[in-house]
Amino acid sequence: MSLNHSDYVKDIVFAFKKLPGIGERSARRLAFYLLSQNESVAYGLADAIKNAKQNIKLCQKCFNLSSDDICHICGNPSRNGKQLCIVENPEIIYVFEKSGNYNGYYHVLHGLINPLEGITPSDLKLKELASRVENGGFEEIILALNPNSNGEATSIYIHKILSPYNVRISALARGIPIGSDLEYVDKDTLSEALNYRKKFD
Repeated sequence: MSLNHSDYVKDIVFAFKKLPGIGERSARRLAFYLLSQNESVAYGLADAIKNAKQNIKLCQKCFNLSSDDICHICGNPSRNGKQLCIVENPEIIYVFEKSGNYNGYYHVLHGLINPLEGITPSDLKLKELASRVENGGFEEIILALNPNSNGEATSIYIHKILSPYNVRISALARGIPIGSDLEYVDKDTLSEALNYRKKFD
């Protein structure tokens, strides 16, 4: 029995709804938009996603997205090797790099501690973080996590596991609104929060 056109549309809508920030209405709009375009648009999108998934992996040092084993940031010896900025996901690195106000290295956790969703410290790149701090010669760890309950819980946990090491742990200044996502903070606000960061204790 063959599917009718509405079943195919439902499959596309279902796929789009898995993306963050995409609800039923937005997913349906995207589905009908793609179907109304010529084949090159839909196939071009599919090919771009496929090529990216096949060629992009995680950097073996910081866990940023990279086409090589070591990303271009970790492989750049001109960066400030005394600073390590902790971020939730690779998108935050893009925001920091766009601001042009930070020249140290990064460590991507790939999430935040979230008991309600069953995300525990073992699900994040925290053991790898402790190992880098122990062996990396860093003098300052900058916690650049979202100012919400999950970000705060993760920051407290990081402070706990890094306390045995002789490093300064700081956090972004509170100019960033509580509950906001760093991905959407403008570069001037982010730069100011970085410049006026404070010791985390």
